[in-house]
Amino acid sequence: MSDPWLVSVYVDNEQAMAKECDGPLELGRQDHRLGETLYDLLPITEGGVRVPIAPADDTKVSRRHARLEALDNYRARVQNFSQKVMIGLEEGRVLKPGEQLDLEFPITLRFGAKVVRIERAMAEDMAPAIRTLDEPISDVLPNLSARISGKGGGLSSHGFSSHGLSNYGQLDANGVIGWLRAMIQVLQSAASDADFFEKAAKAVVDIIRLDMGRVLVREGNHWTTAVFYPERDAEYEENHPPSRMVVNRVCEQKKTCWRDLSEQGDEAVSLVGVSSVVAAPVLSRSGEVIAILYGERRLRSLLASNPVNRLDAMLVEVLAVGLSGGLARVEQERAALALQAQFEQFFTPELARLLATRPEMLEGQDLEITVLFCDIRGFSRITRNHGPAFTLQWTNDVLSTLSECVLKHQGVLVDYIGDELMAMWGAPEARADHAELACRAALDIIASLDELNDRWQDRLGLPMGLGIGINTGLARVGNTGSRRKFKYGPLGDTVNIASRVQGASKYFKSSLLITRATREKLGPSFQLRRLGSARVVGMNDPIELFELCPSNQPEWVEVCSTYEEALVAFEARDFRLASRILGRMVNAHTDDGPSLGLLARATAYVFDEPDTFDPAFRLPGK
Repeated sequence: MSDPWLVSVYVDNEQAMAKECDGPLELGRQDHRLGETLYDLLPITEGGVRVPIAPADDTKVSRRHARLEALDNYRARVQNFSQKVMIGLEEGRVLKPGEQLDLEFPITLRFGAKVVRIERAMAEDMAPAIRTLDEPISDVLPNLSARISGKGGGLSSHGFSSHGLSNYGQLDANGVIGWLRAMIQVLQSAASDADFFEKAAKAVVDIIRLDMGRVLVREGNHWTTAVFYPERDAEYEENHPPSRMVVNRVCEQKKTCWRDLSEQGDEAVSLVGVSSVVAAPVLSRSGEVIAILYGERRLRSLLASNPVNRLDAMLVEVLAVGLSGGLARVEQERAALALQAQFEQFFTPELARLLATRPEMLEGQDLEITVLFCDIRGFSRITRNHGPAFTLQWTNDVLSTLSECVLKHQGVLVDYIGDELMAMWGAPEARADHAELACRAALDIIASLDELNDRWQDRLGLPMGLGIGINTGLARVGNTGSRRKFKYGPLGDTVNIASRVQGASKYFKSSLLITRATREKLGPSFQLRRLGSARVVGMNDPIELFELCPSNQPEWVEVCSTYEEALVAFEARDFRLASRILGRMVNAHTDDGPSLGLLARATAYVFDEPDTFDPAFRLPGK
């Protein structure tokens, strides 16, 4: 059979079990030899399922007592397999041992104190008991407002008198306002609390006055109970699963549905206490049903029945909308945290949080930025001498230390290229002081050398050195990686020049060089000396370079002024004067790399002056 059975078992008018299963269906008492458990759904060899509805010692129920097989959507054939015990039917009729009858759904069978009700999950156009809330909440609220004000025939005409708002006391505006405030608190919790599932299930019982509230979530192809209120009861959940018919309707139509059996006019339904249910979809941002808010009201008797009605469905839908908002918030927060964690590999925590909420800032744009390249000197030699394991440990420590200097000054870690670090300032958040921040980070990197050498010099055998190049200019900034691997960084000549300047630092025998473009962005607090121009590989025009020196260097003023005096003489082709000045300079400061380099060039020109002179230093490599 394509549609499932809905089987409910009642003992003394209290529901003991309600399950849906595929037929044919066999009912009987437990068989301990087979290890059967009461109310379990057990497959049988001839197809269908068997349900033990009574314990093994209940003589009013045979081991194999009844079998039902659907004939069509309206009727089933019921067989009494017992040789001694009758089965009670409605209206005082009985099914004698060995007899069979064709009965219309719903079918009620009595086995002593047990009452079993069997229904059929019918096709969409044949299941009037399941109703769908097609009316938007916004269209209902004006009618509700009219009833509160007394213009719509009174609150009782909309169902308030039997349950819900009537529990708040007098049916007046104050009672309604109190109820609405309670509902608002639940919806607010969906925007602020992590336990909004629990709050919504509780509200189904406390505010809407249903007997039970659940939140169902999908696990594979099945829906399971994630939250249950008022009390978690494994036995009750096992024997009273959510209505598969209602849940399927909610998933198919993505609308709130409810089922009220008492409206069918079947007195037996109310007398045995069959429940009525309501379920509302919790939708994702893409419109998929990701959870279901499910409520149930028990029909204790015909005189005291409070069936679920349209108002209940509307209120449960309001709560489900709140859940949707809460889940969307959680999803957004999780996505933002994941994105932020990814961004924190490159950006400061503050900037990472900003970008997680404003990812459009990462789109490609033309910005004025400052780019820094830092290279570990002698990396190839160290790798050859110490092997890959040591090199990896050492490089990780060095680059981690350098990265901290970058992030301390609000820089962006663009990339690690072997032994080289690339960083950037001025993007994705534009700021006027990007050049100063880059230079301060570079000075911190140079200052960190003492600490790094304390940790590694004994194992390296000699002190470690660094070379830094910095340039400022326009660049295209965005994701320079791919859809699979994110890498935020700049592209263009500004980047290429910064890389070449870093390479030039080893030829000028200086640790930290910047371009004129960067120099023009700095204030007077930085100690700089002009080193002259250089022609680098891949660039047509010479680049004017400056050395950035830490502020704690003694005799800096003397070194700077003497070197620049010699540089002016050299650029004026007075090589002898430049050589005399630089000769005195290197005698007093033997470790000043730029002076030694310029002295070598000036001396060479003294002995072999060229016909055409280019003061720019043509670098032999990158």
